[in-house]
Amino acid sequence: MLASRAPRGRLGVANASSRSVDERVRSAAERRRREADDASARARSRRTRKTIEALRRVRGFFELGGVEAYETIDETQRETFGLGTRETALAEIGVYHGRSFLALTAMRGSEEKCIAIDCFAEQDFNVDESGRGDLDKFTKNARRFWRGGGESADDESVDGLPSFIEIVQGNSVDLAPRDIVGDGGIKVRIFSVDGSHTAEATLSDLRLAEACSHAHGVIILDDCFNPDWPGCISGLSQYLAHGGKFVPFCIGHNKVFLSTAEDSATYARAFAPAARKNAELFGHDCVVLKHGWIATFHANDDTRAI
Repeated sequence: MLASRAPRGRLGVANASSRSVDERVRSAAERRRREADDASARARSRRTRKTIEALRRVRGFFELGGVEAYETIDETQRETFGLGTRETALAEIGVYHGRSFLALTAMRGSEEKCIAIDCFAEQDFNVDESGRGDLDKFTKNARRFWRGGGESADDESVDGLPSFIEIVQGNSVDLAPRDIVGDGGIKVRIFSVDGSHTAEATLSDLRLAEACSHAHGVIILDDCFNPDWPGCISGLSQYLAHGGKFVPFCIGHNKVFLSTAEDSATYARAFAPAARKNAELFGHDCVVLKHGWIATFHANDDTRAI
C-alpha cells in the first residue's frame, strides 16, 4: 500500500504545480488586458486609441501604454523640429512579431519609410535567445494592421506589405549605417533598439542607432530594468561612458528614451504631464513614467497566454 501511494502523491504535486502555473498565466494575461483597457481609455487621440486596439491582437512584450509615449515623441518632433518628412524614417532592431514596430509605423509621415531589422530565422545570431523573431508572423501582422486597425496604406508591395515597410534581415551587429538608411541622406527620427540583450550587442546597436539617427531624433532602448536582461543596462552604461552622443531623458513602459543632450530638456517637458516622478540615471535627469506589469513585477514570466 505504501508503495502505491507515492506515485499518486507525486502526481498530485505535479497537477497542483501545473494548476498553479496555469493560474499565474491567466492572472498575468488578465492583468495585461486590464492595462490595455486602461491605456485605450486614457488615449489622448483617436490615432492612439485605434493603434492600441489593433495591437491587442499582436503577440509581444510591448506595453500598449507605450503608444502614448510614441505619440508624444512624434508630436514634439513635428511641432518643434519639423520632422516627419521624406528625409526621415522610423526603425527598429528586433521586431519579433511586430507589436512595437507597428506602433512606430502608426506615427509615420505620409512620405516616410519604416525599417524593420531582425535576424528572423537566422537564430544563431540570437546568442542569448532574447526573442525569436518570425518573418511570417511579422508580415501577417503588418498586413492585418494596415488593412484593419491601423491607418490605411496607400499601396502595397509584392508580398502584401505596405510599400513603406522595408525589411533588413541579418545580424544588427554586422550592419553598417548604409545598410539601414542608404547613402541618400535619410535619417531615422525614432529608432527602437530591442535586439539581442547582451551587453556587447546592446552597445553595438546603440552606436548603430546613433549613427543612423537625426540630430533631433530619439533612441528607445527596451528592457533596461528587466531583471532577466542585465546586458541592456550594462550596454547602456558602456555606451554613455565611452562617448555616446544620446543621453537618457525619460524612463517608462520598460524602456529608456534617449536624445542629444541639447534636446533632452525639450523632450522631458513634453513628457512632464504624464510623469510619476523625476530621477537621475547615469548622471542625467529623467522623467519617470508608468511601468506596466512586465518590467515591474514579472520580468518575462507568465507570458504564454498573451
